[in-house]
Amino acid sequence: MFSRQEKPLPSAVLQPKAKEAPPIAPKSGIVLGEECNWNPEELPNSHIVAIGASGSGKTQTLKAIAYELHRTYPKMQIVVIDFHGDQQIEGETCYPLHMASRYGINPLVVNLDPEGGGPNLQAIAVAAVLKKALQLGPIQEGLSLDILGECYRRRYIYQEHPPSWKNEPPNFDDVEQVIEGRIADGCKDSQKLKLKLAATFQYGVFSRPAFPLKDRLLRIDLCKLPPALGAIAAESLARQLMDSHRLMGEIDGKLPRTYLFIDEAKEMPKVSGSACDRIIADGRKYGLALALASQSERHLSLDVIGNSSTKIVLPVDQTEVKKVANKFRFAESRVAQLVPLTALCRFGNQALFVEIVPYYQRISDAESS
Repeated sequence: MFSRQEKPLPSAVLQPKAKEAPPIAPKSGIVLGEECNWNPEELPNSHIVAIGASGSGKTQTLKAIAYELHRTYPKMQIVVIDFHGDQQIEGETCYPLHMASRYGINPLVVNLDPEGGGPNLQAIAVAAVLKKALQLGPIQEGLSLDILGECYRRRYIYQEHPPSWKNEPPNFDDVEQVIEGRIADGCKDSQKLKLKLAATFQYGVFSRPAFPLKDRLLRIDLCKLPPALGAIAAESLARQLMDSHRLMGEIDGKLPRTYLFIDEAKEMPKVSGSACDRIIADGRKYGLALALASQSERHLSLDVIGNSSTKIVLPVDQTEVKKVANKFRFAESRVAQLVPLTALCRFGNQALFVEIVPYYQRISDAESS
């Protein structure tokens, strides 16, 4: 019996020493927490929706994002609408709106977009916001619409003549004058409307010069206004931002020109075609991104959640765990186990558990470095 001849093994050859792999470069964007970078340029859109109960760390999370965006993207503008007076950020320019403030905001500024602007549409939008914020009845809503139209005509601003849209717009002083004139003519409904609008005339914030929108980090402090007036002011500012960005045209790339932060979604008027709805739907292509937060899932529509590529879930009240888990597509058990300053985050299709680095810690680290 003959043994099988095996082929000799090849002679050993020393392999050249492999080059050390270059260190992995850190991801771009901003750090939300350990091993968690968030980059709005890598997502389908830059909108953020966040939810968290009182004490969850929601305010600290939003302030951290706004602060880091301001530091990371020098050409980006950050605008914060502050309903509670607790959104202060290092390096900001703050404009408080109250009874004695120097500046105000004019809801009657005409949108100059030839395809979606003009005094008639502006009057309709303002009347709808007044109806919701001040609880106007159908007759008062119709009367307010007619009065706003007269205010524009007195300023020689006509829907059918677009060049006239650039004339100085009326403000709420004009509205009060028209109402007083109608009361003098015996209109009882105008007297009732005047009572509904009394606070808007008394505070005067809708008749003063507008604050400049030039600084990169702006906070509009509405905490000293009655909730109804704060809602009107916030809606007017958000709408004017959307109108101005639309006039600037579409952007190249995905990085927004402007981020608008609103911590309390419940304070915004819930009207059809609201500014937040318009920004969520069309803001991306014009470079306006929205960061909208709430304590309750009831204040966040499915459209807002579905059209925001960045979703942040902080601890919520136990009565809302199931609904939040369903709306944000996280496991109910994971939502229930969250503690303050921990979050379940979804960036596009990526889901992460994140220990948030709060704003106060970032400021402390910056001061000590």
